[in-house]
Amino acid sequence: MQAPLTFAVDNRLPEILERVQQLFPRKQGDRRLPPMEQLLFGVVAHGLAASSAMASYRRLRKAFPRLTDLRDSHPGALQREMIGLPAAALKAAAIPDILKAVDAAFGSLSLDGLDRWEPDQAVRFLTRLPRVTEDIALSVLAFAGAERTSLTVDQDVARPLRRLQLVEPGAPLSALPRQLIERSPLDWRSSDFAHLSQGLSRVADRFCHQGKPECHACPLASLCPSAQSIEAKSAEVVAFPFGKRWAEQRASA
Repeated sequence: MQAPLTFAVDNRLPEILERVQQLFPRKQGDRRLPPMEQLLFGVVAHGLAASSAMASYRRLRKAFPRLTDLRDSHPGALQREMIGLPAAALKAAAIPDILKAVDAAFGSLSLDGLDRWEPDQAVRFLTRLPRVTEDIALSVLAFAGAERTSLTVDQDVARPLRRLQLVEPGAPLSALPRQLIERSPLDWRSSDFAHLSQGLSRVADRFCHQGKPECHACPLASLCPSAQSIEAKSAEVVAFPFGKRWAEQRASA
């Protein structure tokens, strides 16, 4: 039997996963959102930074605590609870339609039976719903218990991925999940990718900022070529030909 090709596996990934899990451990008793809630959260949170996504969704759900309230509400009422969100009008229009489509397909406002579908069939169904991207669909599948190797990469997660050089330079956002999966250990499951994505999202929010990253405090700095490059440059001593001593040397020459 031919041995599997493992030369592309990045040996840093298990350590990266362990560090982000140690820094951001799951709280005991903390339950993930049900698949239906995860679907709606994904639609509301699309285009938002991780730091504000859950707060925006909770604000909407506080105003509309029951799924039937969301299904039967006028889009204008939903939009008033999403002021400041990207594509708020489109999201507000999509949410009632999503719930009506799920109700028609499952006979209730629940996706609890989604794990009995073939993964590709489930993705096709979800991505036909308004405002539901493939990334949102894959995250819903993971929350529904469907075993499919999947990884959600948004702009925030992409930033540490690129700086860690875990993906090809200049690769489009859509290509990053596949590139990372190809570099991952062969025994990784969907839950490992979900934990990695969540951990990198929080690393991006707290340390790996868009403008000036806080590499000195980042738990991944010793594994990150970009952080080491920044540290090396900051340690360089540059002598500028200015000042009193330079003027004195010029005068005595």
